[in-house]
Amino acid sequence: MVKRFLFNARDGRTPLPEEFKKDLTSAYAHLLLGGDLDEAEEENIVDGLVWLEDQKNDPKDWMFWEKLHKKLFEKVWKWAGKIRLHELMNDEFNQPAQINENIKKLEGDLKYWLSPEAKMFPEEAIARFHEGLLTIHPFSNGNGRTSRILAEAICKFEGIRAPQWRAEIKGDAKEHRNAYIAALTKARREKDFSDLIRFIFE
Repeated sequence: MVKRFLFNARDGRTPLPEEFKKDLTSAYAHLLLGGDLDEAEEENIVDGLVWLEDQKNDPKDWMFWEKLHKKLFEKVWKWAGKIRLHELMNDEFNQPAQINENIKKLEGDLKYWLSPEAKMFPEEAIARFHEGLLTIHPFSNGNGRTSRILAEAICKFEGIRAPQWRAEIKGDAKEHRNAYIAALTKARREKDFSDLIRFIFE
């Protein structure tokens, strides 16, 4: 249920950095290793997916994205569902001051891309949304998992075929993640979404 959203190759034996520990909720403040954190997050994501199954609201709205992130991570992280206020080391992601404006723009773009007026294939609209949300990177962490879960929720709501996330290579975690990052990078830098569309839907 959860594994299809996890493209993580983190070493479970790696001690958690101190900056991670300070953001854990009191229920999980005792965690010491990456594997312990993975397990705690996965349990929380299961609860979030159960919540998602009962939702009838339009998943194309920003408030839904924010609420979903909170449900997926609120038991583990203090910042769940909150807009990121710190800068990231990767300069391809948005600065904090850009996030609110660009999130609103992405929300409007997504609704337009999926409208008849746009004359865009829905798979391209989903790929553009997915890359856009990851580039904005609105949350401190969990952006990839949230955006993948949202992509599936939007597809279900809109009657678009379900994402497969290159299921045929999921057995090799390194190859799978490398293919994903390459497709995202090509989409972000070259505005060529063909590889990302194939990765999401094949």
